[in-house]
Amino acid sequence: MKRVNILCIDTTSEFCSVSLFENQTLIENNNSKIERSHSKLLINLVDDILINNNLKINELAAFSISKGPGSYTGLRIGLSSIKGFCYALGKPLISINTLKVLAKYALEHINDKDSILCPMIDARRMEVYTKCYDYNLNEITSDKAIILEKDSFDKLKDKSVYFFGDGAQKFSGIINRQNFIFLDNINPDSKFMGELSYDKFVNNQFEDLSSFEPNYIKDFYLIKKKGKWERS
Repeated sequence: MKRVNILCIDTTSEFCSVSLFENQTLIENNNSKIERSHSKLLINLVDDILINNNLKINELAAFSISKGPGSYTGLRIGLSSIKGFCYALGKPLISINTLKVLAKYALEHINDKDSILCPMIDARRMEVYTKCYDYNLNEITSDKAIILEKDSFDKLKDKSVYFFGDGAQKFSGIINRQNFIFLDNINPDSKFMGELSYDKFVNNQFEDLSSFEPNYIKDFYLIKKKGKWERS
């Protein structure tokens, strides 16, 4: 089997995460949790991984990005950096849904093969970005932004459902069902992108650099709060 090095990045949250894979094997994972500094951190994390593994950037076979949903600013920073690498080096771009990355992470804590996985990403107030998968990461629902209510997942009341991600805590505060299970500390992390990225690489599932955009789910807009403009 030909060895390929794929660099995976995730800048969709307060964590800035970069991982190097050889095929599906994780070689190194670098994370930083310093808010609002992705633009400074990302290039440094990439440089550190390449230096630590005695690799030149042009020896990478592809770049993979966690495409959202998530932080608007983080998504823009990550994509602009990776597109720059791909254009300059003539390398392909792979994208992975951030909700699927969270689900891949959660599988490390789930043994019930009949369960449903529902990652949730905070979208402010009582709104979350979410999607449901089965144990094999097949899609059950499409990406969507929803306002959480007690009956939001009534259709799944007869299943064991795992909720996780930084939006899940809001739902746990308004619902109490025995079959609804909440997992803590499941955050976007590029170290769970390797297998998903390699599968796309071997199947030539690459993005068009000229037209690819992050998965925002919905357009962002500005609101005025306490005299300041904030993204929502």
